[in-house]
Amino acid sequence: MNRLIVAAFLSVFTFFFMFPIYWTLTTSIKPKEAIIKLPPEWFPVHFTLTNYADVFTQNHLLRIFFNSLFVASATTVITVAITALGGYGFSRFRFRGRSFWVYTTIIVRMIPGLLFIIPYYVMFQKVGLLDKLSGLVIVNVTAALPLAIYLFMGFYNEMPSEIFESATMDGCSEYGKFAKVALPLVTPGIVVTSILVFIGAWNEFSLSLILTFSDDKKLLPLAISSLIEVQKDTPLGTIAAAGTIAMIPTVILSLTTQKYIVEGFTAGAVKG
Repeated sequence: MNRLIVAAFLSVFTFFFMFPIYWTLTTSIKPKEAIIKLPPEWFPVHFTLTNYADVFTQNHLLRIFFNSLFVASATTVITVAITALGGYGFSRFRFRGRSFWVYTTIIVRMIPGLLFIIPYYVMFQKVGLLDKLSGLVIVNVTAALPLAIYLFMGFYNEMPSEIFESATMDGCSEYGKFAKVALPLVTPGIVVTSILVFIGAWNEFSLSLILTFSDDKKLLPLAISSLIEVQKDTPLGTIAAAGTIAMIPTVILSLTTQKYIVEGFTAGAVKG
């Protein structure tokens, strides 16, 4: 009986999260008259790729897609490179002020990112980073650092100290212990952190709305939102097609790294 209840709950839970994805996919391949039809077509009868053609020909989404891909990828690589070292330092070493900096990292993560928009705008205006993809990378890296450091600390804390003691006895330097011992063991954590950082940068909207102006510097969420029309009919099919395209990188990441995701989320779950 308990299994039936759990199965029913999981089925409802899965439907609740999967239906919007299904509806977006089916809407993206429906002709306009089928999209606005009442009652709605739960299963598409007629198919068309016009919506996808409009996305790439009329809205230049391909260039914008690569803008988002560049920003998210650069943010992920830089953040993981910095925080893999930072998390190792906080986890392995005891130094004066360590607790202060650990708690400061957590507190900074609690501050809403929108509070930094005006300082970012003023600083970027002075150094020439307004309306630049590199500026968005800096912003996203800054926002991702606290969470990534905290995650890596949890992963490193789960490693037995005996491993590092053995490496020391073998004459391994501190950098060698990090590169040859810690990093290979924390691979699932690197994957999980990378996915979380990538998704955060990929979905970023508010900061790019303020810090970029030109169309060729737009990111995908901002470009999709600009498809909404106020004075005339909103192209629902085109928006659905753009949304489907926007899901591709995160879906690929999730499907190709499932093993590491499970290992990474279970690692560091007991100690923090």
